[in-house]
Amino acid sequence: MSINQRQFEQLTEMGISLWQHRTCDTPNDNVQAQPKRYLDIDLKDLASKQLFNDILLAAGLSIGEINHQSDHVDLGLFNWYFTTSTSKNEIQWVEQQLFTPSITEISKSPTLKKQLWQLLTKQTQ
Repeated sequence: MSINQRQFEQLTEMGISLWQHRTCDTPNDNVQAQPKRYLDIDLKDLASKQLFNDILLAAGLSIGEINHQSDHVDLGLFNWYFTTSTSKNEIQWVEQQLFTPSITEISKSPTLKKQLWQLLTKQTQ
């Protein structure tokens, strides 16, 4: 059974995780490679952002306790991915993975900050 993107987002928002078929980048597939969806992470830049430090503090972590990957930050309890999506209201939690716009975009939007704090509070209890 297939669902559209809106239905998927609604189910995900309700905490219902779904399996998705992912395309492979093998030469034999007739599927175009999907564009890169995640921002490269500069940990020094993130560490200079007050909101990021507040989130670490709320989670009981320090910058030295997190693991930096090229496309996400491993906070132990969950992985945090910063997406390049064009929609500004996309904060999602899927199976211990947090997907958000850049920390700079979140900092500029009271709505995104509220949504992020509510999601983190709910998921990390």
